[in-house]
Amino acid sequence: MSSYERLASVVALVTVGLGLSLVINPPLVWGFIALLVVTTCVGTAQVLRGSPITGKGDIGISVFVLPSLIVLGGFLFLRLPAFAHGAAVALGLVVTAGLLALALYAEDQTNHPANPRYRRARLALNLIAWIIAFALFSAIFAPKVRSILSATAILVASALIAAELFRGSGRSSSHRVYVAVVALTLGQVTWALNYWVLGALTGGAILLIVFYTVTGIVRAYFDGSLAPSVLTEHLAVVGVGIVAVVAGGLWLR
Repeated sequence: MSSYERLASVVALVTVGLGLSLVINPPLVWGFIALLVVTTCVGTAQVLRGSPITGKGDIGISVFVLPSLIVLGGFLFLRLPAFAHGAAVALGLVVTAGLLALALYAEDQTNHPANPRYRRARLALNLIAWIIAFALFSAIFAPKVRSILSATAILVASALIAAELFRGSGRSSSHRVYVAVVALTLGQVTWALNYWVLGALTGGAILLIVFYTVTGIVRAYFDGSLAPSVLTEHLAVVGVGIVAVVAGGLWLR
């Protein structure tokens, strides 16, 4: 079986599992989704091991983070009220399957920095990371649970995604410190947002804007391109973005 056939098999299996998870009620569904995440990790390893690029080389734990978060984010996001209709669920499953397939392909392409497709694959992983960040932030923010729970969940999710975004950047010895900075920042913002009357998608969009801005500043520092103009640009983006999201909140609820 070729690596592409393995990739298609893993994506199909996980997508079917996600569809089944939507008709299973708690608490059984939590065990099912945990099993599905494990299945995704095993499938990711099989796809990479069977690839001529990765082959029998080292596979770090980091390559399992984004595929697992895609499954978890898709599961949580598709259970939001906005996806109560069959057509929306079908579209959500198709998008999730596409993101997972692209992530598995890109993870393989970025296993060797010398690969000529490395840069494009890295950009694809970054884009997927931001999409999944929005899905997770929205789903976690939606139930309006106590801040100690929601802020902690956002903190963990943002730490994992930030670690993926920083992978391959310079100053690798400082990555853990700045991952913690990003995570703590998002946790604090979540705590503040819980006092606002915001819809799930509005809250998720604000958290995404803050996350995008903070990780962008940190990546500029890692790449040695951080300057007052870059900092001003990012702060302007977060300011304008939050105003636009709040102003359009009626459409994002």
